Amino acid sequence: MQKENKIIRKDKFLRANEQIRFSPVVVIDEEGQNLGEMPTKEALNFAYEKGLDLVEINPTNRPPICKMMDFGRYKYDLSKKEKESKAKRKDIELKEIRLTFKIGDHDIEYKAKQAKGFFDSGDKVKVSMRLRGRENAFVNVAMEVFYKFAEKAGLGYENRPQKAGNQIVAMMTGLKEEKQDKAQG
Repeated sequence: MQKENKIIRKDKFLRANEQIRFSPVVVIDEEGQNLGEMPTKEALNFAYEKGLDLVEINPTNRPPICKMMDFGRYKYDLSKKEKESKAKRKDIELKEIRLTFKIGDHDIEYKAKQAKGFFDSGDKVKVSMRLRGRENAFVNVAMEVFYKFAEKAGLGYENRPQKAGNQIVAMMTGLKEEKQDKAQG
């Protein structure tokens, strides 16, 4: 039972068996019963008799708290829990939709449908438009394109579209749809 005796848990190493430096230690058996304070050597012998490992659970406490357990099984269970939580977790991605100043109605409808699909799948949607040359003089027309896009998508903006240099950028949110539901209900 003296295989790999270290496991990383939140940037900490759990010491097991001969790696436990302090003596005496408070010992807890496999059922969770407190066996009291005893020298480390005696606790190790007691654990080996039962075919278990002695694992330091709380090293900061004085004397340290150690538990008798099957350390390999404990590491396996931790890795299974970590994999399970990783599988359940949905990473939110940022998807970007790029509009142009002279975009056609059908193109807006298509991109709005894409944005709605991204948003429904749980991703954040960023809408951007790059203005070139004389287009910078007609920011109000570009803003109309942004609001037309939001209307077609059935979504709203987290905050107003903002112009930064020659780009206009905004983040989408589902507020527009929620407001309509409240108005109907």
